Amino acid sequence: MEVMGQIAKPRHVMETICNHDPYFVQKDDAFHVLGLIPKQKIMTALRMLVYGASTYQVDEIARMGKITIMESLMRFCFAIEVLYTNEYLRKPTPRDMRRLLRKDDIYPRWSTFVKTVPHLHSEKEKHFTKFQEGCRKDVENCFGILQARWAIVRAAARMFDVKALQSIMMTCIILHNMIVEDEYDYDVVDEYESDTMNN
Repeated sequence: MEVMGQIAKPRHVMETICNHDPYFVQKDDAFHVLGLIPKQKIMTALRMLVYGASTYQVDEIARMGKITIMESLMRFCFAIEVLYTNEYLRKPTPRDMRRLLRKDDIYPRWSTFVKTVPHLHSEKEKHFTKFQEGCRKDVENCFGILQARWAIVRAAARMFDVKALQSIMMTCIILHNMIVEDEYDYDVVDEYESDTMNN
């Protein structure tokens, strides 16, 4: 699967999930027939996250029942949240901030977002609104990046309750951060064009 290939040491992630939740470990049933392998359950969950595939689209490929597919997705999301939230949703370190702020000022400098001015009268209000809309666009772009990588985020929220939707969203953010961190080379010196408008 494309996403697991982008995460460094995908086997390590799979082993960590299996150690956390025995649901993913292959077991035999009452007739001593081996059940689904961990990779099958995890790849099914990833297929739903990446492609936004429904259980009907996945069941033929994965050879799994719809209930098992949904359970695999939700258990995968809960496992990712529990195992990786502290590492991949932590506050940025000074090193992270230096790297992020070197990228074309993609993050606003304000600590909070403020509601827009409903009726613009003065030049000061127009100026403020223009900059605020620019910051909002940055946030929307970040969400757009998540939607581009995780089709489940841009699809209709079907068959999910609020807790499940929150878990799915957090999982997409954590996996995205894993991929970004794995792709970034901290030893390379980044070179960006200077912004002459904001000296």
